[in-house]
Amino acid sequence: MASIVVTGRDMQVSARNREHAEDKISKLSKYFDRIGKIEAILAHAGDEASAELVISVGRGKTIVCHSMAKDLYAAIDLVVDKAEIQLTKFKEKLKEHHKGDKAPPGAAAGEGRSDEEGLESYDEVIEKRDF
Repeated sequence: MASIVVTGRDMQVSARNREHAEDKISKLSKYFDRIGKIEAILAHAGDEASAELVISVGRGKTIVCHSMAKDLYAAIDLVVDKAEIQLTKFKEKLKEHHKGDKAPPGAAAGEGRSDEEGLESYDEVIEKRDF
């Protein structure tokens, strides 16, 4: 479980707002399980509320999300939705990165087909198309 810190920028965060933010943010662990720390920064600017999440995902990498809405609860919900998307993309990026490390079974270094084999040339594509 990641540690969650909720702070206010130029405002005091009420217990009710803190509880709502912690409840929503704690659900982010199902999208990426190696979250170290999540810092939520809540603020009011005029008649709009803003929420910001700074998520440390390990090895010095951070994910930052911002949102603004008329209501603080809506801003928190929006920023959590954005964080879900970014964490999912980050996780997929890690999976793709590690997928490329493994060589296919029975293939030695330098064997296999190159990326350009099996691709059509520009002229072949133009001949097939009707313009």
